[in-house]
Amino acid sequence: MQSSRNTSVARAAGRGAIAGLVGGAAMTAAERVILPRLPDRRAPRITPWDARLSDAVDALGWEMSPRARTAAGITTQLLYSALLGAAYAALVSRRPPRAVHDLADALLIFAASLVAPELPRRRKRRRQGSRLAKLGRRAVEPITVPRVFGRATTLALRALER
Repeated sequence: MQSSRNTSVARAAGRGAIAGLVGGAAMTAAERVILPRLPDRRAPRITPWDARLSDAVDALGWEMSPRARTAAGITTQLLYSALLGAAYAALVSRRPPRAVHDLADALLIFAASLVAPELPRRRKRRRQGSRLAKLGRRAVEPITVPRVFGRATTLALRALER
């Protein structure tokens, strides 16, 4: 029985890794392509994850071109996402209580925020505007890169479990 339980956890981790890759692809696309085009966001010249990765590689004595830095950043984001997805699925596969499941969801989003923090907002003076304008700004606010990752990963995991 122990063997089947380990196999079950291993299968769940495998499905989680695939779901993590799906979530990582959504997170990377959101961070690098989609969200910087929203009117209240701006894309940093170099994403923070790419800068940290480049600093670590520079400490080893290697020089990275901007294209290599971006490619390495995307690759490591996807690998990190697969690892997060596997850990999340292994934890959730044991059917924990609802509180533990909610904690796992929060940890998943927090861990994603370490690799892809929220994009900086543009600083501009706004007039109060109409209620419709305020509602439009509020509707766009909750979209963050870590939330995209968390939602895409959990949805992909549910789809793979069926």
